[in-house]
Amino acid sequence: MELQSIQPLFSVLIANYNNGQYLEDCLKSIFAQTYEHWEIIIVDDASTDNSREIYQKYANDQRIRVYYNSKNKGCGYTKRKCVEYASGEICGFVDPDDAIDPVAIEIMMSAHHDHPDHSLIYSTHYVCDRFLSI
Repeated sequence: MELQSIQPLFSVLIANYNNGQYLEDCLKSIFAQTYEHWEIIIVDDASTDNSREIYQKYANDQRIRVYYNSKNKGCGYTKRKCVEYASGEICGFVDPDDAIDPVAIEIMMSAHHDHPDHSLIYSTHYVCDRFLSI
């Protein structure tokens, strides 16, 4: 991969509603990425669970920005807000109850680099249990 000289910002977009029990595993999987030039945009859709406690753990990390809907607006609205707040050249959604493979962003960025005429690149998924076992 020839991404050493080109490091565009990748915005990881998370629309969260009451997924606090999974959110930390999701965030840890982003921190474990081999591609390190990313930001996380979280829009909380008026969660009533422990999601705010998870956000507080990362409050000092400037790569994470959290925004709040004043009331529950739904997934479509919340994902649109994620895109509006993003600064990255490339954006990708990760659901808050998902974890991504450590090379996921690197592979996506390489694919975008190798195919600049493509506007959409997607990945596969694995179904696992709540302990991330396949």
